[in-house]
Amino acid sequence: MNQKRKPHTNDKTLILVLVGILAAAFCVIGVVIGIGLLKSNDTKDKEPVKKEETTSISIDENKQAPEPEPEPVLETVPQKIDFQGLWAVNPDAYAFIEIPGTQVNYPVMQSSTQEEDYYLNVTFEGVAALPGSIYSRMVNAKDFSDPITVIYGHDMLDGSYFGDLKNYIDRNFFDTYRDMYIYLPERQLHYQIIAEVVYGDMLISDSHDLKIPESVITFVDELKGIQEAQNQYAEDMTVTSEDRLVALSTCIGDRPSNRRLVVAKLVDEKLIEAQPAENAGNTAPEENTNTPENPPA
Repeated sequence: MNQKRKPHTNDKTLILVLVGILAAAFCVIGVVIGIGLLKSNDTKDKEPVKKEETTSISIDENKQAPEPEPEPVLETVPQKIDFQGLWAVNPDAYAFIEIPGTQVNYPVMQSSTQEEDYYLNVTFEGVAALPGSIYSRMVNAKDFSDPITVIYGHDMLDGSYFGDLKNYIDRNFFDTYRDMYIYLPERQLHYQIIAEVVYGDMLISDSHDLKIPESVITFVDELKGIQEAQNQYAEDMTVTSEDRLVALSTCIGDRPSNRRLVVAKLVDEKLIEAQPAENAGNTAPEENTNTPENPPA
């Protein structure tokens, strides 16, 4: 009679033992790894954090761009010229020129409807006669903002109009009377004379653009290069492209192919105090006393 074989108990026991050993081994490995991680994190926490070596630019978000410098506040001077009175006679009068120490004390004219040289032989009163007027051509702005402004006038034998400009041939006179004032309705422009030059009879505007700053340098360099015994130059005759010049141009009696220039540089400007014309110390144009014995050169 055959008997059934019983399961081998030793095999089950061995399997259980192996499983237990593996489980224990995994537990040990897990504990070791966990301890290692803890130590690693602890070490990192204790180590100082190194900053990246980078070059940074500190930007103040609240810092605003620098504001432009305000324009200087101009001084004021009392009203001297009665422009309302001038305009009542001739509305083409837009400025007034004065050179202390000379007879230059006249309104400055410019016609916007006639030819450029309309006032060469038309008086301030609007009469077609000699000695004409002190005037500028339409190429120049009436506010004297151009880098170069040219003003014309006759050379009268009695010294009136631009007749006294010939006195600047004398060095002592040149050094003494260098101030020139041009009055606008709202401003007083103070110029200082820097040169007296015997020039050609051509128009300055034909060889120099009166509207661009660079012309100031080229024009003055041209004047310095003119070799003439009568010429006078200021010792401080320095200009930049930012300067504004006025050139007074008149004829020379014994030299019909030349003109005399007296050139001045703007050095200061002031505001005219606003006040009624009748309360101002008015300056009116002088009455024309020139006779045929004193014709313009």
